Amino acid sequence: MIDSIATNHTPHTLEEKSQAYPSTPSGMPGVETSLALMLTQAKAERCSVAQVAKWMSTAVAKAYQILNKGLIEPGYDADLVLVDLEHYHPVLREEVVTKCGWSPFEGWNLTGWAQVTIVGGQVAYDRGPLNTAVQGQALRFGS
Repeated sequence: MIDSIATNHTPHTLEEKSQAYPSTPSGMPGVETSLALMLTQAKAERCSVAQVAKWMSTAVAKAYQILNKGLIEPGYDADLVLVDLEHYHPVLREEVVTKCGWSPFEGWNLTGWAQVTIVGGQVAYDRGPLNTAVQGQALRFGS
């Protein structure tokens, strides 16, 4: 049974990762591809899109008591991502945005890539350059 899915995004460079053990830092970059990886599994009928939304949003907000997150309802923060489930695109090193410049999923053909990202009701990304003027706010937690 899956309660929630999250990433431990650790964008170490390949140079850092090539160090000998035990100097090699643990973890891997993952936040950039996590939604597309999960939605690709939904398209392969290993889970549903509704389950992915629950596992990666609603359940996380509930588990950590993050206020105004995890639902599309009045009073919530309008942090949304719009995806395209009909088109597949490979993970390409030259398109990776994370600071380390690589992905362990390079070459994987995924669907569900973000087409539009809305943060606090403002468009931060719309199939083009990132609108860096749109910034998220610090999370608030309930008791």
